[in-house]
Amino acid sequence: MSWRKPIEFGISGGLTALSLAAVMARLPRTGWLAWPCAVAVSLFLPETALIDLQRWRGVPSHFNHDTSFDVAVFDLMGILVLIVALGIIVMTVWTLISLRGPGSSTLAIRAGMVFLVIGQVLGFAIVTNGLGVDDLSRASIFGAAGEMKVPHAVALHGLQALGLLALVLEQTRLSESRRTWLVVLGVAGYTLALIVATIQTFGGRAPLDLTPLAVVGAGLALLMLAVAYVLGLRAAQAARAIGSMPAN
Repeated sequence: MSWRKPIEFGISGGLTALSLAAVMARLPRTGWLAWPCAVAVSLFLPETALIDLQRWRGVPSHFNHDTSFDVAVFDLMGILVLIVALGIIVMTVWTLISLRGPGSSTLAIRAGMVFLVIGQVLGFAIVTNGLGVDDLSRASIFGAAGEMKVPHAVALHGLQALGLLALVLEQTRLSESRRTWLVVLGVAGYTLALIVATIQTFGGRAPLDLTPLAVVGAGLALLMLAVAYVLGLRAAQAARAIGSMPAN
């Protein structure tokens, strides 16, 4: 068996946990709310450890009902994921109410948190699908060839894609309205990418079995994201150049 799944879960969970920690730094110091959310998010670690354990044992980590121990491990992972998801939902509501920072940055982070919640929903959809099939190789396959992991991954990492864009724009000297426009462009592009991936998957088509409309949609999504990033990076570079100029 491959270590691909443990590595993927480790990287994805690590990036998500670090991103949520950065988001929490922009929220009010509300201990009674911050600590439960932090503990919930930290459960990414034992979940990944259980996946590693099953890989070390040479057995599947998900949808494995071969022994009572395997069932217990899978059930425990499900409980951990549920707690993580609840923590993410609470944090999302918290960001919608109390997030601090420039308007453009708060828009990017709030959109990223909403994408993250959608990613949790799609993750549970994969679990539901996997419980209904006999062949574990098709646990994440919807219909003929729709790969449910694709829209799940896209949604899961919207927070990083849009959060990074917000950080870049904070380093520029652009007006707040200009920054907001670029964030809106990035959010629109990412939304379109998720829509294309979702339609592709739940239409039962393989990730690369793109229809002409999907090609256009994916291309437009990438273009919008690229434009937002390119303009933001150029503006950040210009701001650094001005800041490094010697004073007269």
